[in-house]
Amino acid sequence: MRVWGVAVAVAFAAAQIACAQAASSLAPSGPPRPPDARLRLAQVIPDTSPAEANIGNPSLAPLKWVGLLAIPDPTDKNPLSIVECTGEFIKPNVVLTAAHCLRDLPENQTGPWPDVTKGTFWLQYQNQQGTPFKVLCGAVNPLWTLPSNFASLSDDDKDDAKLVAYQHDFAMLLIDGQSPTGVMPYMLDWKGKYGYATRVGYSSDILNGQVVEKAGGAVFFADAIPMLAKSFPAIVVQWAPTTELTSGSSGGAWIANFNTTEGANQNLLIAVTSFSFDDYPGGEGAAYLTAKEFNPLLDFVSKGCQSAPPAPSSPPAPWFNFGKQSNPAGGGSN
Repeated sequence: MRVWGVAVAVAFAAAQIACAQAASSLAPSGPPRPPDARLRLAQVIPDTSPAEANIGNPSLAPLKWVGLLAIPDPTDKNPLSIVECTGEFIKPNVVLTAAHCLRDLPENQTGPWPDVTKGTFWLQYQNQQGTPFKVLCGAVNPLWTLPSNFASLSDDDKDDAKLVAYQHDFAMLLIDGQSPTGVMPYMLDWKGKYGYATRVGYSSDILNGQVVEKAGGAVFFADAIPMLAKSFPAIVVQWAPTTELTSGSSGGAWIANFNTTEGANQNLLIAVTSFSFDDYPGGEGAAYLTAKEFNPLLDFVSKGCQSAPPAPSSPPAPWFNFGKQSNPAGGGSN
């Protein structure tokens, strides 16, 4: 997906100051993973700063709460197709990830989507080892949706519709068993409290995704620059050094106050990786997590995905009138 922005040079300069660090060049090792993990929406690179030296060590906080999510998604052409994402325990038996890992709406608007109950969450995954948990059920944020006329929209309107959906790109999974390492604390409705976060995930283009990676960077809201041509108030941006676009880190936590020592106000999850700004390498997007959307979904999944599903908590942005040339905020994206 291509997105246009304004004042990007200002954002880039500020982010470079906030997180000036060299990107490492790592050669792949180990057996190749399935080449068909299709969710190439986000990227993670190693962070080489002394303050974040514990890269790839899943035995320490906060990485000990993180794992690799693998969901079989066979097709006629490739019966071994697998969706691979990142997730983290937020309750003893609930994992948070990205909604597009369960329903990849930007690529497949109508389904069928993979059966999440055939998936496995590998806690503390490293070098093809970890603690496996069966997924009992899962649910996406009800606002993770596209308009019914999406297929007939112009390219600009399709990009706008995707960005509306990305403001709600998170999902939760009920796991068979309980986390032996505890859970990652999280913060909702945090706007104005954090300007830096460390993004974590399993990036398949770095060491074939065999270790969890992390990258620290400046955090701001897309409207604050503004980053996009239109207003998307619930999109959060992290800007960090990058190497190349990779898959597997979608759903990985953005962690404020990253620290291997656990304590109050440490290691707070504030977002999960959703998408990349293709025109601006290093820019990653995520949904702003609010209690209004987050808590009903957590309650639904915690109860076995059996009660009445949570109703959408708010409609899409009212100025969007997809397919009718409505463009009050200026130019579009392509």
